[in-house]
Amino acid sequence: MLRKFDYSWLLLKRSLWLILPIAGIGMAESRLGQQRCENLVISIEGDSGTRFLNQMDVQMLVTENGGDPLLGSRLKDVALNDLENRVRRNKLIKKCQVFRDLRGNIVVEVEQEKPLARWINTSDNGELRNTSGYYINDEGVFFPLSDSYSARTLLVSGSYFNDPKRLQSVKGASFMELLHFLNTDPFWKAQIAQLNADKYGEISLMTVLGDQRIEFGLAEDYQAKFKKLRIFYEKVLSQDWGRYKKISIKFQDQIVCE
Repeated sequence: MLRKFDYSWLLLKRSLWLILPIAGIGMAESRLGQQRCENLVISIEGDSGTRFLNQMDVQMLVTENGGDPLLGSRLKDVALNDLENRVRRNKLIKKCQVFRDLRGNIVVEVEQEKPLARWINTSDNGELRNTSGYYINDEGVFFPLSDSYSARTLLVSGSYFNDPKRLQSVKGASFMELLHFLNTDPFWKAQIAQLNADKYGEISLMTVLGDQRIEFGLAEDYQAKFKKLRIFYEKVLSQDWGRYKKISIKFQDQIVCE
C-alpha cells in the first residue's frame, strides 16, 4: 500500500513539473495579449553600404503611411502576418519578420535587397535611352531602383536583359556566375565598368583603365578568359594602357587587338 502511495506521489510531482510551466506560459501569453503596444522597434539588415530604406520608410510601410499607428493598440489585436505582408509589398525588401517582445514592443526586422548589378536601358548602339532601369539581385531577380539611394554596382545593358526571367533559367546560370565573379574579384570589380550582352548572350565589356572594349563572347569558361586577359594586361597593356581600343578574347587560345 505504501509503495502504491509513493508511486502516485511521484507521478503527481512529475505531472506538476509539466503542467506548471505550461500554465505559466499560458498566463504570460494572456497577460502579454492584454498589453498595449509601447513602441515600434525597427531593425534593418543587409549590406552596410546599401541604404535603400531607413527606419522611417519601414515605419511608414508598417503603419500604412500612418493610417494604422499601432502605438497603444492591444497586442492581441495586432495581426502580425498582415504587418509582414505590408512590408513585403515593397520590392526593395527581401525578407521581413514581425513579432512582439515581452516589453510590449512590436519588433520589425527587415533585410533589404542587395544589388549584384544595375540594368540600364540602352539602344542597340549603346546609347542611353533614359534613366530608367532595375537592379538585379544575387538570385537573378529584378527589383526597382530607389528614389533616395543609388548603389554603386556593375552596370549591365543590352537586349539579353529584356526578359527578366532569363537569368533565373538553367541557361542563365553561367551568366549569373559571371556577375558574381565580377562582384567578388577585386581586380576585375575595379576594372570592369559596364557589361553589354546582345540577345544571343554575346558579351562585351567596357573597362575603366584604358577605356577598352573587350569582346568577351559567351559567359561560359569565363574564368579561363579572364585568366588569359590578366596575363595580357600584365605583359602587354601595362606598358601602354591606351595602346589598343578593342580586344577580343572570345576565341579559344587567341587574343585579337585593334
